[in-house]
Amino acid sequence: MRGNVLEHEYSVVGHSRSSIGRYLSILSACLASVFSVMGALWLQLATYLGLPPWANFVAIPLSGGLIYAIVHWIFNKWCWKLFFRFVGLPDIGGKWQCVGQSFRDEGRPPHEWTAEITITQSWEKIRVYLRTDQSTSSSVSAALIPQGDGRWLLMYSFRNQPRAGEQINPHLGYCEMSFEAGYKKADGDYFTALGRATCGRMTLTRGV
Repeated sequence: MRGNVLEHEYSVVGHSRSSIGRYLSILSACLASVFSVMGALWLQLATYLGLPPWANFVAIPLSGGLIYAIVHWIFNKWCWKLFFRFVGLPDIGGKWQCVGQSFRDEGRPPHEWTAEITITQSWEKIRVYLRTDQSTSSSVSAALIPQGDGRWLLMYSFRNQPRAGEQINPHLGYCEMSFEAGYKKADGDYFTALGRATCGRMTLTRGV
């Protein structure tokens, strides 16, 4: 959906980002000290070897703030996955094949449908994007809650936008998906409102 294509913040119950931020600050301070010492040693070596002045640019120490920004960016982009595995938090990012059922009026058989779900996840942000033949939807808020035995519950609200020519109203919705240990399968329920009043079930299988 074009109106909401960016990742957004999400909460993780039992996980303190402020504590991790302190560890990143300590690491950045240590690295800043190391770079300062290395810069001073290089400056002395460059003077001793008679290197031209332009060679001394490598001796300029990096500030703690700049180092923290670099460390934080690397951790948020890649290293968080190693950290999540260490503490048992879920890495649910990737492509998922979805089989769903929609329930409407009583007495009517459920409507079955399929979709592809793409979950884009970093340490601080997430996005759940669902695409069917009729519409697309994108999450606007989300939270992860541990359920025990390696299972995690993903709770998120979403906005749905029908594709051109489809007889579906744009609407809002809410979904709860329970991910099995190992994060290969998930199942759960969803509800829609403000434009479409339906409920249903979804089963997800992680793509290769």
